[in-house]
Amino acid sequence: MPDDIIIMVLSRLSVKEAVVTSILSTRWRFLWCNLQTLNFDARQALDNIDNDFRFYLSERYKYTKQVNGVIRSYNHPTLHHFRIRFYLTCEYTSVIDEWLKFAVKKKVESLELDLETNQKNYLHNTFNYSFPSRLSDKSTSIFPSANLESLKKLYLNSVNMRESVLGELLTKSPHLESISIHGSGYLTHIHVGGRDLKLKHFEIVECPHVVSVYLSDFGIESFTYVGQPIDLHLSGLPNLKNVVMSQGLAGLSNTLFGQILSCASTLQTLSFKIYHPLVSNSYLRM
Repeated sequence: MPDDIIIMVLSRLSVKEAVVTSILSTRWRFLWCNLQTLNFDARQALDNIDNDFRFYLSERYKYTKQVNGVIRSYNHPTLHHFRIRFYLTCEYTSVIDEWLKFAVKKKVESLELDLETNQKNYLHNTFNYSFPSRLSDKSTSIFPSANLESLKKLYLNSVNMRESVLGELLTKSPHLESISIHGSGYLTHIHVGGRDLKLKHFEIVECPHVVSVYLSDFGIESFTYVGQPIDLHLSGLPNLKNVVMSQGLAGLSNTLFGQILSCASTLQTLSFKIYHPLVSNSYLRM
């Protein structure tokens, strides 16, 4: 059987299963290293933790050991998709930093850090891992500017990120098309704009301290916001087609509708979900 066929078969297995095939024969030993996706999804382990938190320490040890073992052996020069899915806090900052260094060194295109438990609780984000702020200093930076050329998609869940880091990340990622940020505890006033941006999809979900979002002068196509009421400012967005807003009724007192309707000529889908303790959810679609 040609190597290409074997690699195609391996790509349908979990990372753990694919690595185990290396013991089958000398020929199979390093074939798994040609995989372009490393998806470390530990949902089953998280289910065990939810049922009995005493499993957490042992599952965490097994998970980090598995990820470390795989990335030490992985020798392919590039990586399409790298995903971490396990409950890890700031206690594991140095470990997660090393995983990010690995992914960036491999010129990763799609990066996912999903560090929440199965029981969503975005209000308790004090112990979240923080996305690295060491972007400017090349001597200590996890993300030297040359290595972000390939990044196209970024998904962060239960990862804290500051506005300054978000801005610098956008500047140093010329091909970044999609950002999703869930449960970040540091974001407050978000400003995204500039005609050089390639960003098409921007999503902010349950980031409890966000006060305002400013989007201006770039080719964004879809924007999603879920959370507390905010001030929203939109201008110079000629490609904006889809907007999803889900927030408390108090948000109706700000300029939300006026800002969104200023983009009405290009919108194809507009979805509102407005919460009120005494009234059922309401939806508006265009």
